Amino acid sequence: MIKTRNIADVVKGGFCVGCGACAYSTGTTMKLNEFGEYVPNLKEIANVDTEAKENANFVCPSLNPEYNEDKLSETLFDQKTSKRSQYIGNYKSIYGGFVKEDQYRNRGTSGGFGTYIGAALYERGMIDGVIHVKENKREEPSDAFFKYGISTSLEQIQGGARTKYHVIELSEVLNLLLKKPGKYLLVGVPCMIKAIRRIQLTDNLVKESIKYTVALVCGHLKSVNWTLSLAWGKGITPEKATTFKYRTKGPGIPARAYVFTAYSDTQEIMEDSGNVIGGKFNQGAMMLPACNFCDDVVGETADITVGDAWLPQFEVDAQGTNMLVVRNKEIDDVLKKCILEDRVSLVDLTEADAKDAQSGGFRQRREGLSYRLHQMDKQGKARPEKRIKANSFVIAPLRKIIYVMRYRVSILSRVHFEKALMTNNYQYYRKRMKALLKTLRLLEISSSATRIIRKKITYMRLKKVNHGS
Repeated sequence: MIKTRNIADVVKGGFCVGCGACAYSTGTTMKLNEFGEYVPNLKEIANVDTEAKENANFVCPSLNPEYNEDKLSETLFDQKTSKRSQYIGNYKSIYGGFVKEDQYRNRGTSGGFGTYIGAALYERGMIDGVIHVKENKREEPSDAFFKYGISTSLEQIQGGARTKYHVIELSEVLNLLLKKPGKYLLVGVPCMIKAIRRIQLTDNLVKESIKYTVALVCGHLKSVNWTLSLAWGKGITPEKATTFKYRTKGPGIPARAYVFTAYSDTQEIMEDSGNVIGGKFNQGAMMLPACNFCDDVVGETADITVGDAWLPQFEVDAQGTNMLVVRNKEIDDVLKKCILEDRVSLVDLTEADAKDAQSGGFRQRREGLSYRLHQMDKQGKARPEKRIKANSFVIAPLRKIIYVMRYRVSILSRVHFEKALMTNNYQYYRKRMKALLKTLRLLEISSSATRIIRKKITYMRLKKVNHGS
C-alpha cells in the first residue's frame, strides 16, 4: 500500500472531501474547481510555515489514520456507559420516529429531527445558535447553491430544514466564530464532523464554540455540477438556475422518492431525480471521488446522528421517519423529556435495525470499500489508510462488477459534464452517460432482485394493515 502523506497528495489523489479544515488551520482559502467541488488552494498552503502545514495535515480527515473515528470516539464518549457497534460506533440510545410539534416534519426531508434537535437545545438555553447549511445567493452559473451559516434565532434555525445534497466547506463559517462568540450546535455530514473533532484537539476557539454536533447519515457528497445537471436535464440551464430543493414532499410521493424542485426566475420544475440522467442518487454520478474511500456511514464522532429510517414498518408513512443514534447523554435526556411531553414520537430500535436502515450504505462502505482498496493496491496507486482492510470480504463476481462500474460512473460523469458545460451542450453529457448508467442499473437490479422483492412484499403487507384492509 502506498500511503498519502500530505494535503497535496490528498488533493492530487482525489481523496479531498473539501471540508475546509486545512484552509481554516492555515488561514488560506477554499475554491470550487471545474467539477464543482471544493478544494484547498495548494499554492497558498505551500507558502505557510512548517508548523501550519503540519497542523493542516493533522486536521485533514483523509490523513493520520491513527486518529480515525474509533480513536476520536474514545476521547469523546464515555466508554463505560456507552455501547459499541462496528457499524454505528459508540451509542447510548437508538430511536426511530418523527417530530409531532409544529411543522418540523412537514418542513424537513424526513421526520424533522435534523432541524428539531437544534431548536430544542436552543429553546432550553443549551446553545446560542446553530451552524448549518443555508441557501446561497448565486451570481455566477458555477456558484454554490448552499453554504454554511450561523442561525441565532428560532426562526432562522427552523429555516435550515431539509437535506442538501451539495458540497460545503467549513473554513468560512469557522472564521466567523471570532466575530460571533457563543455556544453552538453544528450540523454536518460524517467527514465534516470528523474534521471538526480533529480541529477541536488543537484549537480552543472551535472546541469551546462548538458544544454539540449532529451528523447526517451520508450516502456521499454531490458536487455543484450534479445539481446543475438535474436542473439542466429538465430545461433550466446553468446560467438560469437560481435555487433548488431536494427530496420534495407531497401527496403521492413515497418516503424513499428523490423528487427535486428546480427554480429559475420564471420556472418551477418538479421531477423524480431518477428520471434524469445521472439523477439516481446511489449510482454515484458526480459524487466526490473521495467518497469512494469513506468508511463512516453514520457520523460515528457526532453527539447524535440523524438519518432516514429505511425500515418496512416506517416506509409506509410517506411523511418520513428518522433514525437517531444518540451518543451524548445531555441530548438523550432532552429527547426523553420531549417524549414525555408528547412533542415527538420515538420508539427504541436495535443495532440490527440501525444497520438494516442503512444497509446499502454499509455494503458500499464495507465490502465495496474493501474491494476498491484492493484494486488501488493491485494497481500500485497511493490511497488513504482506512479501518476497513483491502480484500477482507468474500464478494460475489457480480457485486465486484457493480463496484467497479459505480467508481467509473463517479469519475466519468464529472469529466463529461464539465465538457458539457464548456461546450454549452447538455446532450454531450447525456449521450456519454446513458448506456453506462443503464447497464449499471440492470446489474444492480439483478444483484438485488431477491432483496427488493422481499422488501416489496413486506411493504405491501404493512400498507394493508395500516389502511385496515
